[in-house]
Amino acid sequence: MSRDNLPEQSRGFPAAQRPAGGGVERSQGGGPTLPTSHQAAPLGFVPSPDRFHWWAELSSDVKSYVERKVGPAVEWWADLHERERDRPYAVVLGPNGLAVTTPKVNQHGQRTQTVHVDTFVPSSLKHAVVQQQPTMPRSGLRSLISPRGGEQQPAAAPQLALTAHMRGILGNLPLEAQQRLQTPFLGSQPVKHYKSYYYGNDEDLDMWLFLAGERTVTFATGHRTLPAGSDPQQAAWRLVCYQADVTRP
Repeated sequence: MSRDNLPEQSRGFPAAQRPAGGGVERSQGGGPTLPTSHQAAPLGFVPSPDRFHWWAELSSDVKSYVERKVGPAVEWWADLHERERDRPYAVVLGPNGLAVTTPKVNQHGQRTQTVHVDTFVPSSLKHAVVQQQPTMPRSGLRSLISPRGGEQQPAAAPQLALTAHMRGILGNLPLEAQQRLQTPFLGSQPVKHYKSYYYGNDEDLDMWLFLAGERTVTFATGHRTLPAGSDPQQAAWRLVCYQADVTRP
């Protein structure tokens, strides 16, 4: 992984989205089959410019640097930063890595963007499509680890070191997507950093999020539709879940 500071301000166009091939490999070894499934938290919505607006706020130098590091964008988002409320950050998933930019001010008082890159093992980025129809029971995946009659109850799945906010975001996703995002981090590999972004409204939204550790990055993006006033479990989803191996320093 690497970090660099680059000048921030400019205008431009978002990177084109390009598909990646393959399927996500399930983790091997002992331990719980599934990570903890989370309860859906309400998603708050406030008027805000979309990701294209915030991407345009980044300089061409930042965008070019990101593409050199991670390759052409497979998925991406940009939004206003939670701390620097008038400035953007961006997340770009490419075939060669995951880049996250963070707004900073350097020692000369100039606005810059720090770029954190998790570099992938070549050709390790894989993906799988996850779909959920409103009639599909959310308990379907949990039944995979339900004990048979007379069998001992399995040990409780461990909780990952995530904020309550992130758990609530994950809880809105289908159980299979929650599993694919979290399973690589059930063993000795902790989650080191993560982010999420969604845009739209309760009935019609797009979502992006990732979890990153020392050896693995997982990323998901998709579209949700939900009848007005319905429970999130009644939502229809179509997501693409990605997984890649991270190179060791």
